[in-house]
Amino acid sequence: MQSSPVTEPSRLPALSAARGLVAGCAGLLLAACAPMTPPPGSSEPRSEPAPQPQPAVRSTPLSTPDIQEEALPMDRQEQSSEPATSPAVLALVRQADQRRASGDLAGAQSTLERAVQIEPGNARLWLDLAQLRLAQNQPEQAEQLALRAVEHARDNRTLSAAWQLVAKARRAQGDEAGAREAEERAGSESAGRAEGARAA
Repeated sequence: MQSSPVTEPSRLPALSAARGLVAGCAGLLLAACAPMTPPPGSSEPRSEPAPQPQPAVRSTPLSTPDIQEEALPMDRQEQSSEPATSPAVLALVRQADQRRASGDLAGAQSTLERAVQIEPGNARLWLDLAQLRLAQNQPEQAEQLALRAVEHARDNRTLSAAWQLVAKARRAQGDEAGAREAEERAGSESAGRAEGARAA
């Protein structure tokens, strides 16, 4: 006589519990792998980049250059002894240059004569007048004005320019000997200025 299989009632609850545990673990794994989405209306905080460290700046002490005094050339030293030209005379000289450039030699002459009345000791004004007279074909007056520049010259450069203008005026009058004499004096002044510059 065969006996029918008897299921053990004590094993059924254990199997059910094991299946539920496996299903729960699988649900937890799926939940962990799923991407987390923020709830609507909430924004993720933006991570600010970390401030980068500033490079260290090394302060180097400034070096003061050595300044050596140099002797000025002789003509520049002598030019510094010339009195400063007044603004009124400078304005008249510019006006005379403009008139001379436009061909108004008579107007330029009268303007320079006004400047000479303000500064009669300015050798450059006498030179300008002498050059103007030479341009007007008046070499005799040009010579006299150039000699006035010789009297008032305070530096070798102006003195040499004045004697050169005397030589031009004398040559225009046919006085070749006097022109050569004036050129020699102009050359001696130039040589003296060059020697003084080399000595300095």
